[in-house]
Amino acid sequence: MAELMRLRDLRPDYYSDIYDMDVILQVEQPLLDDLQTIIDKSKNNHFIVIADEEGVSLFEDLLGINHVIGQDLETRRYNVIMRLLPPKPVTMVYLRELLAALNINAELIVDGHNFHVDVQAKTTDNTAMQRLTVLLKRFLPANMTFTTFNFQTTSTNGVANVGTDGLYSTTISNKGGSE
Repeated sequence: MAELMRLRDLRPDYYSDIYDMDVILQVEQPLLDDLQTIIDKSKNNHFIVIADEEGVSLFEDLLGINHVIGQDLETRRYNVIMRLLPPKPVTMVYLRELLAALNINAELIVDGHNFHVDVQAKTTDNTAMQRLTVLLKRFLPANMTFTTFNFQTTSTNGVANVGTDGLYSTTISNKGGSE
């Protein structure tokens, strides 16, 4: 929020000892603060990355996106960003840049001869994996398949127990139909 100048600081010196002017400034200052809050909220809702729930809802209405009840704000924001992305030639370099911009920690390994992409993600966030799958379905060519591996990582100061059940794998071979 922008730092407002206090009305007292703007008062001319000849009003410094006038009680009526002090009361007027005390009454007007909270109104001015509320106005600044409304202005900041309106400004932030023009940018999807920092918009609140009301701003994201406006973007969804503008783009015709029907949001699912119960979706968190980040997933709804991600859906709007995906719809607003400019058309750009899809290359693996661009896809890697897009993953980095969307904070999805994943590595792409392309096997061009077999038309296959292996995606190695390192996240404990299930919604990030869902967003990754939607992103790959949207951007990879129809004749390419992909396999996602989620190597979940955690950090601890105590004893660490290692198991093999933390590996999830999914292979998508046909991207036809609905998402």
